[in-house]
Amino acid sequence: MAQQVQKNVIPQLLLLFLIWGFNWVVMRVANDYFPPAFFVAIRFSIGAVALLIVCAVRGKLIPPRQFWPWIAITGVLMMSINNTIVQLCTKFIGAGLTAVLDYMQSIFVCVLAVFFLHEKFTLRKLLGIVFSVVGLFILMNVDMTEHLWAAFLALGAAVIWAVSNIIIKLKLTDCDMLQYTAWQMACGSFVLLLYLFIGAPEALAGGTALLSETAKTAALGIGTLLYNGLIASAFAFLLWNYILTHMEAGQASIAIMGVPAVGVLSGVVVLHEPMSWSIALGMALIFIGIFIVLGFGTGKNRAAAADQTKPADQVRPADQAKS
Repeated sequence: MAQQVQKNVIPQLLLLFLIWGFNWVVMRVANDYFPPAFFVAIRFSIGAVALLIVCAVRGKLIPPRQFWPWIAITGVLMMSINNTIVQLCTKFIGAGLTAVLDYMQSIFVCVLAVFFLHEKFTLRKLLGIVFSVVGLFILMNVDMTEHLWAAFLALGAAVIWAVSNIIIKLKLTDCDMLQYTAWQMACGSFVLLLYLFIGAPEALAGGTALLSETAKTAALGIGTLLYNGLIASAFAFLLWNYILTHMEAGQASIAIMGVPAVGVLSGVVVLHEPMSWSIALGMALIFIGIFIVLGFGTGKNRAAAADQTKPADQVRPADQAKS
């Protein structure tokens, strides 16, 4: 059963690699047109509106009240705070090191999942983390000699992302996935726009002027905004929530480390950035780590992973007796 669950999730996982990986290229282009904080706010606003329209058409616009606090919390943590910290840290320690530290969320998820989700921290998870993290450091060719405060802040962003993943797994699995993804994005974009309006009105005014000018003169700039809003935000976060729901949190958090590898490869293919031995070695180690997590393990461990994805009333009495 666990093998079937993993096979069902692999197409979504590969698609997410492509969408978020290629978005590294799109974001670099977008930086030529929009201020980072303004861009993130508008990106999530577009995503939220798109998903809320779909929810309304389905007749499921408002989620049940018991889920509201958890949707708001995860939306603010994952969409607003994590992304804002990542954008800030990129200015001081570069996109490479920021990505490495932010994707350390896999370690924090695995540890938190032991205590809150009763998942096992298995040898294959440990090996997957080791291979993927080492590969990520090699891939990004990181330098940690200065701005240590920004490095610790990026690690804080990783913790925030990890906590959000645990809350989603713990509190939102019974909520309609499209509903909570839409309202997560709405809460996140609202907080970002509120921050710009109150804390950085000049950035809001400047970004609005740039948006108006770009709409008239630069189709590529608007294209980056639409790709981020509709595909990299609305559709991709829906994919991520689906993956997180159908896998162990620890497995999903390690598997997602393939995104930076695809992002670097996208830069090589689309932006003609140089390909080096360190890039090839880093990518190989990352995907070896992912393959270990998804492809190896005893039948007992896989069965346990499957039970994590089942509602309680679908677990067979024989399985309960074994536990």
